[in-house]
Amino acid sequence: MTSASDAIAAVTAALAQLPPAESIPEEERFKLLGAMDKVRVAMEPPVLTVRNFCFAHYGIVGIRVAISMGIFDALAAGGGSPQTLSQLSEKTKGDEKLLVRILRLLGANNLLTETADGAYQPMPLAMGFASGSPLPEAIKHFYANMKASVNLNEFFESTGYKNPDDAYNTAFQFAYKTKEHHFEWLKSHPEDLHAFNVVMGLNRQIEGAQWFDFYPVEEKLHVESNDRVRLIDVGGGLGHDIARLRERFPTLPGRLIVEDLPDVVKDIKTPLGENVEAIGYDMFTEQPVKGAKSYYLRTVLHDWPDKQALKVLERIREAMADDSILLINENTLPEKDAPEFSIALDILMMEMYGSLERTEKEWIDLLEQAKFKVVKVWRSESQGVGSNALYEAVPV
Repeated sequence: MTSASDAIAAVTAALAQLPPAESIPEEERFKLLGAMDKVRVAMEPPVLTVRNFCFAHYGIVGIRVAISMGIFDALAAGGGSPQTLSQLSEKTKGDEKLLVRILRLLGANNLLTETADGAYQPMPLAMGFASGSPLPEAIKHFYANMKASVNLNEFFESTGYKNPDDAYNTAFQFAYKTKEHHFEWLKSHPEDLHAFNVVMGLNRQIEGAQWFDFYPVEEKLHVESNDRVRLIDVGGGLGHDIARLRERFPTLPGRLIVEDLPDVVKDIKTPLGENVEAIGYDMFTEQPVKGAKSYYLRTVLHDWPDKQALKVLERIREAMADDSILLINENTLPEKDAPEFSIALDILMMEMYGSLERTEKEWIDLLEQAKFKVVKVWRSESQGVGSNALYEAVPV
């Protein structure tokens, strides 16, 4: 049996031999992180595990306060060089006593270090939280979601611990004391809406292969005329998928359309390209574009419990032509041993939307309830994080 000293030496030697993180393929990097987590879990005493659970949220709390105080902007203004407390205090909100405490918290979370002469040296990640970066928006978004998390048990107490199944009766409504769905609530909270939209775009930066890399687009989505709609991205946000699809297949005939709520669509700043349109649309109402070759939804239905998801699918089915195809690009939970990220996302969907992350069987059951036949479930060998299955279906 290997001694603890031998194990420490082996791990230390392995770390010294690791290539730069950016040179490691994404899939291998996630496997390595998983292996490191297993070592930590095996070695961590229970009291330390409980302590880590209890204090885990203070990282996001500290970063959120630091964003509002202007600490990251002050660090960026210094060009990444060390700055004294008085220098930072001149550029930030609040008094120096509070500033010191938040700086300590950032240091404990590896965002900065204190130099020998008492100055504060930002780490590279800290510079990423300055204004203009998407990272502060991610913190704002999930910090706001934490209010639902904090009230989750009280919400369950009020419902008799029933599994949520209605998008209008969730921990979000309970915590924020509103009858509005989160998406409706965002309309009157522009800062939160902007953060939400940024996060949806940021998610796409940590994914593996895209659906059109392993789905036979040229064969399945061929149309004869440029006048026909080749694909509608229903609930497509700011049009990231549409833009990448057009870039991947620039010469394929047919129009492309991205649909989302008017308040989302109006936030599209970058031109999506020739033959690409953006339409403000509520997907619970009659689909305005009939007879498109394909109707595509990416991580849309996981925001909705079955009751509302079936209504969305009904609206699409009503608009389809005989040769139309439904494409559902979605997170898919394994039947067992789901990764921590996917499980956390399932709880997030539950508390904010009353929805869930579905298994492949649950996706197929949902589509069959909506009177669709699943032709094939397409997958890529390189999954990354996020959408990891494409369900191709036709109406029956």
